[in-house]
Amino acid sequence: MISVRGSFYDGRTSTRVDADCRVYDNGAVGVTARDGGRTLLSLPRFDATVSPRLAHTPRAIRFPGGEKFETPDHAGVDEILRRRGSRRSLHLVHVLESRWRFILVCLAAVAAILWAAGRYGVPLAAREIARNLPATVAAQAGRHTLEALDRTVFAPSELEAATRERLLARFRPLLDDHRELGLQLQFRKGGRLGANAFALPGGVVILTDEMVALAAADEELLAVLAHEAGHVAHRHGIQRVIQDSLLAFAVMAVTGDATGTSQLFLGLPVMLTEMAYSRDFEREADRYALDTLAARGIPARHFAELMRRLRPPAAGGDRRWSNYLSTHPDTSERLRRFDSGG
Repeated sequence: MISVRGSFYDGRTSTRVDADCRVYDNGAVGVTARDGGRTLLSLPRFDATVSPRLAHTPRAIRFPGGEKFETPDHAGVDEILRRRGSRRSLHLVHVLESRWRFILVCLAAVAAILWAAGRYGVPLAAREIARNLPATVAAQAGRHTLEALDRTVFAPSELEAATRERLLARFRPLLDDHRELGLQLQFRKGGRLGANAFALPGGVVILTDEMVALAAADEELLAVLAHEAGHVAHRHGIQRVIQDSLLAFAVMAVTGDATGTSQLFLGLPVMLTEMAYSRDFEREADRYALDTLAARGIPARHFAELMRRLRPPAAGGDRRWSNYLSTHPDTSERLRRFDSGG
């Protein structure tokens, strides 16, 4: 006979009774209260299910009539199972949680999976979601983003009308060559953002007055526009937001409910003005710009020349010109590519 101590529940009420559960050599089961010894359950054979062993969690023995016996006596329960011909104590969960070597291996595996998912899985999923979002969603996100920037950052452009008209005419062939992107060039006074350019979802590209003033030639601005067109073509702004909101997008993909999609783009203004694009995004936009400039016979070095003029000045100087590089990280490798034309 094997006896274990624990608590008995009759399955009809929440009453707990301190009790002993005895399993006899012939398989019969008897549960008696420790206070008074009254019989709580008597069965001719051990017909019960036993929860697996897991650390110090009490084991539950469930009987056919709904009764339950809980006990912290893992050794006693294991012995009952062994005698009844069951090896429940050797379940994989118990084996893993009771051996530190396995635990460390599992933790390392989980960490590796999480790293791989964040490094490769999330960007890949974000790219596919961004590519398949309806154009109307991108356009709506772009409108909301521009409205927010106009309220909080930008001021109306102070460029002379003749200057804006000249630039629009100069850029028109490039815009027409990329009609599928829906590119629209707009001018704003950058304020604290200084010399800058932004590609918004839907195809709107913002060029600040300060960037126009800094450029030594229209070709430099055209090179910047080609680079921003690359961000639009690859939907980098949307991808960045999706990567930060991937769980919500996954729910939408499963449920088919896109009514709240636009709300996820409320973070775009902050992302565009304060966060840098990834190196991969910049390489893609650079490649797009290089191909575009080459197709129009415009030397790619114009982009590098303007970027060098945007480098942060010495301490104490006017730092307005360095803002574009904070959202489009400048590297010597990138500039060399534009210097050499690819």
